[in-house]
Amino acid sequence: MSKSTQNNDATEQKRPKLDIPDDWQSIDDVIKSNQLMLERQYACDVFFLLGEQGVRQGAHKYVLISRSTVFDSMFCGPLCDSEASVASLDIALPDIEPDAFGSLLNYLYSGSTDVTADNVIPLLYAAKKYAVAGLINKCIAFVENHLDAQNACAVMEQAHFFDERDFQKKVLVVIQRKAEEVLATDDVTNLCEECLTTIVQSDQLMTKEELVLSACKRWAESECQRRGLCVSDENCRIMLGNTLYMIRFPLLEPSIFVKEIVSGSLLSEEEKVDVMGRYIVASREGTFFNSNLRTKQRHIRVHRFQGKKEYAFNNRSGSNAISFEVSKDVYVEGFIIFGTCRTGEHELEVKGFILDPADKVMCSVETSVVTSGKKDSYDVIFDESARVHQGTMYTLVVDIKGSHTFAGEGGRMAALSNDVIFTFTHSEKSLTGTTVSHGQLPGLICSL
Repeated sequence: MSKSTQNNDATEQKRPKLDIPDDWQSIDDVIKSNQLMLERQYACDVFFLLGEQGVRQGAHKYVLISRSTVFDSMFCGPLCDSEASVASLDIALPDIEPDAFGSLLNYLYSGSTDVTADNVIPLLYAAKKYAVAGLINKCIAFVENHLDAQNACAVMEQAHFFDERDFQKKVLVVIQRKAEEVLATDDVTNLCEECLTTIVQSDQLMTKEELVLSACKRWAESECQRRGLCVSDENCRIMLGNTLYMIRFPLLEPSIFVKEIVSGSLLSEEEKVDVMGRYIVASREGTFFNSNLRTKQRHIRVHRFQGKKEYAFNNRSGSNAISFEVSKDVYVEGFIIFGTCRTGEHELEVKGFILDPADKVMCSVETSVVTSGKKDSYDVIFDESARVHQGTMYTLVVDIKGSHTFAGEGGRMAALSNDVIFTFTHSEKSLTGTTVSHGQLPGLICSL
């Protein structure tokens, strides 16, 4: 037997048994062929040892070189080992987990991959490491389009772990503006202490302080369980560490402070006395805790109707709109809508935005609101605030899809709130019958 025949036999013995047709190479689809090569780990000439466990993943240098300048430099650049470039390689990547690297390879081989809230940050990290511009843009677009209250904590934790500071800032904005929803999720208990502190110390949190306290206590209780400690006020205090002093206890309602704090040992006796003293004398300087108002406590809520109509208001004919001016500069944070007038729960699809005098969108939101006939109105918060200037006309435009709603009556052309005069006028963009005197959009939510 010739040496050539012996080599061919050895190669045949090493070839993996593929669960695909014998003539799979004749498939008239290059991308599918590449994917089959990857999925079946066929004829791989480079291997990666992924994560701390060193999970082995094969790939093909030809594909990697053709899709990434970093891989090109690794395998073909002046610093590469010429002998190693011919033989199979084992490259250790302890900083990239198998799932993230698998998604990266899927993109390199096929031009597409699934991006989710669970993998977006580690996938972005891998894409940046290997300069895969298309995948970087895909990850950024996912965060911009899919980040919400339900996944914000998970994404923030990933961004912190991979030191993606720009993404941390973007996620923090979402958490600040949807704080009431975010702090109620289970994911808040899985944050690291540093991420929790970043959230709790923020002045821009749009929530009541009792929700901040509740989230911190739940986090501390979970941390006790993770460390095998009994859940007690004393241990929760230890788990919270400096984060405890980011909670603004003086902003709690006195009745809540008495119920939740006074009888327990989360705070020392000296700290309790300090907070109680602030309740008695608001101007008293505190020793331990910040008492500056968060955005929620600084809200200006202006209501433009004096009454409510009980009949059903139909929003289906188009947009609700109202124009307004302010007597001093403020930030528009959101708006108020009437809920369903029907019995039971009904979900309303809401899309709203503020237009400047040139009809340019200044801020927007697209969300769903679960309403019931037991409650008249509901707050809708914009994704970002918009600063509006005195003496300039702006327009709030809101599309509402779903059940018929309540409507306001006895509308006022001007309303005063926190020394700011809001003046309302009819907008031609209103197609539902909403006007100054009656209809939807009962109020605005602003801050100074």
